[in-house]
Amino acid sequence: MKSGVGISKGLGACEEALQRLLDGKPFVPEHLGLDLSKLTASIVSLEAGFDRGYLKKSRKAHLPILAMIEACRADANNSSGSSNGKNIKRVEDKLVHLEKELALVSSQRDRVLTQNLQLWDRVRELELAARQSKSLKVRLHH
Repeated sequence: MKSGVGISKGLGACEEALQRLLDGKPFVPEHLGLDLSKLTASIVSLEAGFDRGYLKKSRKAHLPILAMIEACRADANNSSGSSNGKNIKRVEDKLVHLEKELALVSSQRDRVLTQNLQLWDRVRELELAARQSKSLKVRLHH
């Protein structure tokens, strides 16, 4: 699905996005593990970096890619027996992605909690120093 001569950049981006979706390697995290029987023009548009309504049946140049999307969706619906393995692979890929994201978010949370504890300790030290300073001033004046 290479972009041909005379095809707009937008249409070329949509073709590349469709290929990424078919390969199971989308850029948009929500599209990871996408069931191809649910593939739509709006999903391809979003994956290509456009809004949902970029691909339109009213645009002649868009008809071939819309037909490819429909064919991919129909093929996914018809090959449900072989798609079980693909579905398992998609779910596993999504799980790996979510595990990585969880590890990252957990690490960020731990870093922020450590910083907060350090700040809390510093505030306590400063409050204690302020109390001792006031106490020392009171003793010096008497």
